[in-house]
Amino acid sequence: MDNEVRHLIEAWHWMYFETDLVLGGVKAENLHRRPAPNLLSISEHLAHVVRSEASIVCRYLARQEDSEWANKVLTKPIFGWPPTMLESPVDADLAAMGLEELTAEYLNHHEKCYKLALTLDLSADYEFQDGWDRVTSVRDRLRIAAYHVGYHAGQIYTVRHLLGEETPEN
Repeated sequence: MDNEVRHLIEAWHWMYFETDLVLGGVKAENLHRRPAPNLLSISEHLAHVVRSEASIVCRYLARQEDSEWANKVLTKPIFGWPPTMLESPVDADLAAMGLEELTAEYLNHHEKCYKLALTLDLSADYEFQDGWDRVTSVRDRLRIAAYHVGYHAGQIYTVRHLLGEETPEN
């Protein structure tokens, strides 16, 4: 494996280090609650991260067909783009999940993607030929995977604060 790819995979993997802090103590009534009509709920942030990660790692890097990875609640196509998610109420299947189940699915999904990524033999400079005109290399896709997890962790803290929760870690 290209050394740079290995480091990018590890950086992305480390973005999950604070999951227990980000989600620890979330009140059940706030898990699926949107703090405002134009803001995602905590559960929707998690589902969006899972769907995006699956798309980057499984679809683009591993070249898997959608049927191989898009078969769970958190990998539904609706979770791919937040503006589309906000056009409807929180997905019923997602809303049926509790914090423990949702956290387990979130982390299990990441672990599967992480293990898959470690098997890939791609150069950081490998260029994709698809519709993402600005994000065309393995390097760029893995950077986005890492930044994306961290960004949404921050968003989850913000949602928790907007819903009146205290998060002493942040």
